[in-house]
Amino acid sequence: MSFKEWMLERAQHLKPETFEKLMMIIWALWKNRNNVLWEGKAQSVPDLVLSCFTWLTEFQKSRGTGTSTQRSVRPKWKPPTQGFKLNVDAAFLPNQHQGGIGGVLRDSTGQFKAAFFQHVDHAASPKQCELLAIRASLDLLSSLDIQNVCIESDCMEAVYEANCTNYALLANGGLVDDIQAMWSRLQGVTICHTPRTCNAVAHRLAALGFEATIGEVWFDYAPPCIIDVLQHDCAQLL
Repeated sequence: MSFKEWMLERAQHLKPETFEKLMMIIWALWKNRNNVLWEGKAQSVPDLVLSCFTWLTEFQKSRGTGTSTQRSVRPKWKPPTQGFKLNVDAAFLPNQHQGGIGGVLRDSTGQFKAAFFQHVDHAASPKQCELLAIRASLDLLSSLDIQNVCIESDCMEAVYEANCTNYALLANGGLVDDIQAMWSRLQGVTICHTPRTCNAVAHRLAALGFEATIGEVWFDYAPPCIIDVLQHDCAQLL
């Protein structure tokens, strides 16, 4: 029996969800091989597995929205049931190797509490910028001495790495170490994924950070540049 025949024979005995993961890993290995040959770049094993499973999840989400009724239902931002919610986002252009990050803190009634944006002079990837946004959000919470906060990012890979316990081999391992060290000093803080449609205010702030030369921070009173997006989020709660 040839290897191809053996693979096909074994595939018939796999559960559909296991077979899908196997195909994604094979594709990721093939793509990684081509990147090594043509660009001299290689992903680490944790990055490779994480990225291919993230792509699979995104594909399954898009495949599950086949009807017009399902497509019209978009997730909306919701305030936390208690405590606070801090949404973060990042902007990045690979040809310029720079980015911007931003975040907004709101309470359980949707009221604005704080916001920030920063320019990132040197960045290697969108995921690195997202991790920088998470680290900046933890720094903000530390300065405010606020507890019981849900930090939300629309980058699933960054959220996974921020929560990863075995991060030594990750490309951004040093940054994740910073995040977890800051996180350990805070009480009642979680880092979670949220759909992009629930992250509009942070997205606006990240874009402003990309264009800015200096960072900005606001407390208690929202700046005019995000008033419209904040009002849109609140209007959807009615």
